[in-house]
Amino acid sequence: ARVMPTGVLNRWLQDVMEEHSPPSQAGRATKIKYIIQTKGRPPTFLLFCNVSELPVNYLRYLTRHFQDSFNFFGMEVRLVVKKSDKNPFGNKSNKKSFVGIGGWKGRQKRMIAQLKKTGMPTKKGKRGKRSKS
Repeated sequence: ARVMPTGVLNRWLQDVMEEHSPPSQAGRATKIKYIIQTKGRPPTFLLFCNVSELPVNYLRYLTRHFQDSFNFFGMEVRLVVKKSDKNPFGNKSNKKSFVGIGGWKGRQKRMIAQLKKTGMPTKKGKRGKRSKS
């Protein structure tokens, strides 16, 4: 059972895709994002794509190219395709989200907490004013 490093697999995948890119499906370009090894016997690899399955002839091409590149002659190599739906930019909105307790909302929270704690409101101008000299 040979374990292949993910970096080596991804470089191999990039070279193969430059040589012969995967066919488009339903009018959309097929993108294979990366590959990882999941099992050693039989060697099983997981391809993360933007589609749920690749054409059989392209999987056969990848399998044979893999066997030639890494000397896996006569050994069954399994390639499993998994659709990767994660979009790192999908959930972002145009609103800026600030973390912390600054601004008016934070000041309000601090004033309410101080009022509950001591029973007296905070004094305004707590920072101290500059004196003109």
